Amino acid sequence: MPRASANRRPRRVHAEPAPGDLADQIFEGLVRLAWGARQHDQALQRRFGVTAAQLSALRVLERFGEMPQSELSARLFLRGSTVSGMLDRVEERGLITRRRSTADRRLVAVDLAPGGRRLLQSIPRGQSKFGALRQLVRELPAAEAGAFLSTLEKMVALLGADGSPRPARGERRPARDPRRTRP
Repeated sequence: MPRASANRRPRRVHAEPAPGDLADQIFEGLVRLAWGARQHDQALQRRFGVTAAQLSALRVLERFGEMPQSELSARLFLRGSTVSGMLDRVEERGLITRRRSTADRRLVAVDLAPGGRRLLQSIPRGQSKFGALRQLVRELPAAEAGAFLSTLEKMVALLGADGSPRPARGERRPARDPRRTRP
């Protein structure tokens, strides 16, 4: 009987993963994706002095022009308080301008400042990891992209539109405080 060479690796047999294993693999992939996004964010900060969220805000303003801060928050899928703090930092650097409405002081319009335009011109388009991801998704076959989007939307819905976790199946929502009533 022939012996296997000591230098040879045993052949791996690729069996179909069990459904639970596949779910674990997908979740681990999502965690690796989030980790990669964080690494990319840190690289942007080191190289250009802006976070990925700040860069996204600048790109939205570049594309759509001046808009209410609330609309920018919605386009970035971030809470208003988060965007307000982020805009404080980029405004201090001269990358954006904010203008409060004289008719309604609660409304604040945000626009790209000349410093923001210069910064955007210095950052190559489509060469970032997020640009590469966007291109990869664009190149997916329509059926695969549609299935991916459907699954992604289910995941987002499970977490809730505002990002706060919703109760898992069988869990109950916390009881509302009876002292808090809606007007």
